[in-house]
Amino acid sequence: MNPDLQHIIQAKEAERRRLRALPWLEKLEMLDRLRERHLSLQRMQPRPVSR
Repeated sequence: MNPDLQHIIQAKEAERRRLRALPWLEKLEMLDRLRERHLSLQRMQPRPVSR
């Protein structure tokens, strides 16, 4: 396997372990921040012109 790909896979596994170890409240707060970010990005997108 390519060493770069192996490094990416190991980093993803480490991040998944880190996230699993977080308390539920922290995970919920993270989801709230992600939702707010998503909504903010949606508002910034140009709207299609209706004809």
